[in-house]
Amino acid sequence: MKDTKLKQYGESDINLNFETLAEINKEASSVLFIDNNGTILGSSEKIWDRYPYLSVIKMFEKLKKKKDRAEAEFEDRGRILKIKGKPIKSVFMLEIEDITSQTCIEDFKKKVVSTISHELKTPLTIIKGYAELLSVETDSDILDKMFAQIERIINIVNSISLLMKGQEGELLEIDVKSLVEEVAQQFEDKVASKNIDFRVDIEEGLRIKAEKILFQQMIINLLDNAIKFTEKGKVGIKGYRTEGNIVIEVYDTGRGIPEKLQPFIFEKFVKAEESPGLGIGLSLVETIVKHHHWEIELNSTAGIGTTFFVKIPVDS
Repeated sequence: MKDTKLKQYGESDINLNFETLAEINKEASSVLFIDNNGTILGSSEKIWDRYPYLSVIKMFEKLKKKKDRAEAEFEDRGRILKIKGKPIKSVFMLEIEDITSQTCIEDFKKKVVSTISHELKTPLTIIKGYAELLSVETDSDILDKMFAQIERIINIVNSISLLMKGQEGELLEIDVKSLVEEVAQQFEDKVASKNIDFRVDIEEGLRIKAEKILFQQMIINLLDNAIKFTEKGKVGIKGYRTEGNIVIEVYDTGRGIPEKLQPFIFEKFVKAEESPGLGIGLSLVETIVKHHHWEIELNSTAGIGTTFFVKIPVDS
């Protein structure tokens, strides 16, 4: 009998043979072992016979190509399942998870945000009409500024609506320094009212392709959070190039994010109890990041501060 070594979750090595793995397949509902041909151990059934979906076949193909990990997600008899596969010596271990509840909750959250965006359009359009009428009758810099801000809000709502529907807008080449400095000006009054040092340090010549409105909103949300939760010290934004990436770094010396909250901080409606707002700002940031196929990381310590890193591949 051919032996296979299974090492999992840092436990010591355990010698398991194919018969033992086949018994696990019969008893366990969330773990399956398959061989190099896709056959479920202890049966003549292929994994794609049990789960006849293209994503399952693609997952198996990736595992066969010596990938460390591969995933499949699909709907099966009214349930949404996710399978995570990884090689263990001469077999593959598949972990099966029912994510129906999580998916339904996520869909509900998206619908809430999408509905809010939709409901904002009508009153904003009416206000814009009034502003246009007033600007015709009255020559005022204040009205012009108000009209510009209304137009900006409408563009944001439209862009977020497209984002929540999974649709893409127009990608533009953006000069990072000029755009970030323009956004930073919006926070001058807020910063002046607090005892903090506000710094903007963006390298010259950084250019990216992005949906401009969404990129602006990402910067606004990150800076707004940093300023909101910092009472003294400093808040800043940096832009610089590393090997293969352009990095946007937003940092503060504020209250920090509690460690237990950090794994969930990008989920919609997740926030500390004492925090104002609805808890959708960072969720929107992550959605914008993923929409552009970028990455975001955070480093935060309660009482010391928080830093967010948005990594934008140079070749994107």
